[in-house]
Amino acid sequence: MASYVYVKNPNGTTYVYQNESYWDKAEQKTKHHRKCIGKLHPETNEIIPNRKKPITTDPNDSKTEHCTVLTTGPALLLDKAVHETGIDKTLRTSFPEDWDRILTCAYYLASEGTSLCHVEQWSARNRHPFHSKLADQRVSELLRRITPSAQQKFFGDWMACNHNKGYFALDITSISSYSEFIDYIRWSYNRDGENLPQVNLLMVTSEETHLPIYYRILSGSIKDVTTINESLANFKFLGSRSVHLVMDKGFYSESNIDALYGSHYRFSVGVPFTASIATDAVEENRMGMDSHEHFINIGEDDLYAVTKCIKWKGHRCYLHTYYDSLKAELENKKFTHKLLQCHDELTSHNERPENQVFYDKYFFIRDFPKRERKVQYNEEAIRRHKQNHIGWLVIISNKTKDATEALRSYRQKDAIEKGFDDLKNDLDMKRLRIHSNSAMEGRIFIQFVALILTTYLRGIMEKQGWDRSHNLQEIMSEMKSLKEISVEGKRKKLVTTPTKFQRQIMELYQVTLCPVYNLSGF
Repeated sequence: MASYVYVKNPNGTTYVYQNESYWDKAEQKTKHHRKCIGKLHPETNEIIPNRKKPITTDPNDSKTEHCTVLTTGPALLLDKAVHETGIDKTLRTSFPEDWDRILTCAYYLASEGTSLCHVEQWSARNRHPFHSKLADQRVSELLRRITPSAQQKFFGDWMACNHNKGYFALDITSISSYSEFIDYIRWSYNRDGENLPQVNLLMVTSEETHLPIYYRILSGSIKDVTTINESLANFKFLGSRSVHLVMDKGFYSESNIDALYGSHYRFSVGVPFTASIATDAVEENRMGMDSHEHFINIGEDDLYAVTKCIKWKGHRCYLHTYYDSLKAELENKKFTHKLLQCHDELTSHNERPENQVFYDKYFFIRDFPKRERKVQYNEEAIRRHKQNHIGWLVIISNKTKDATEALRSYRQKDAIEKGFDDLKNDLDMKRLRIHSNSAMEGRIFIQFVALILTTYLRGIMEKQGWDRSHNLQEIMSEMKSLKEISVEGKRKKLVTTPTKFQRQIMELYQVTLCPVYNLSGF
């Protein structure tokens, strides 16, 4: 088997060797014969040959032997994700003219995680579904062609492919933007603590596969509790009436629970301690909560739980109350640290807007014209918080009557938080640098597709325990040195010899250097 091997010398020069593998019958093992054929250009990836007849990537030079070098390692993994999720088929039905361009941009974001303005240069040097250089101008046009109607077609098909994948988690995050010309951009509470206007993104994730299923762009001023009714209407349009929505405390309100019942959805929602139903449940179960009959175990956590069947405006539902003594200890330390931090901010006149509610609730503040500000702790409010909040959790559900199952599904919703973290940190969506509504919607859709691919790859790592010692960015970076070399006139492509780590990665994802998947149109 023939391949190319790259050897980098201490002086920085990379030499290219043609490697021939053969079987030594006498020694009963594989041996290699290598011949140095040239050097690798550090910027163009062209092979500078030792011989007079050059190998070049210039197609206009008829006297030379043309050679193309493409980075293929990341594409091996991303092809696997596309094949296993089936997202290429769903994209083809919704975007028959652009599906391969969308996937190419998603490949770029998944492997590089930087702005789309560099995709043209990247597409010329990497293997991807489009197979040709994707010009910057074509990318701008592509973003505008990803219309809302085509997106809805995609979401309907994608949800149909995943509707039997267990519970669905729903959450909202804010994405900062520099633009002043996008309709959705508003000034509001920023979850990342940034002094920028924002757009809100609601996302639904499968709790079984952790794959993103659906998202909606919301105004930056919309609060979590006001989004349910319109979102439920979209779920109906998408044909998803049998889902079990798992949501955190930010979505709880009496009107939202009414809306969930009115739409016949199954749900499990965390109840904040601003609601009397939660504080009453804690007070009712405080005495005797640590009885052995209430003990449950979830993974490595030992805690106590009580379930009560209640009526919600004529509907039967279950109220689960939990107490975790270890969590209580940790939360108490965190709360105390927050108190001290806010006290310092108040006394030094360095208040932070995001802490204003905390100041108002737990401190008495008096300003004197000729004296220093006087800041006192609201001891009664602090006592009530520690007594009623710390270590406690209340969940209301119209489906799950078992406390252990309810908590397990509620905790699994952290997959969506991982998804948001990936979007902002690994897939270059910490801040939007888009200046039109259509371009913004197209960009977020491509980010969503990239998130599906990276979520699948990260899921494989987690199942095999790789996430404890490696991250996906490290793996993508390692695979970038794996090259595919095509020489004009030769049908067989050559590949660089994988490193030990690359072989381990390919074994993890069960991919080979030989074409395995016949992806639609690849």
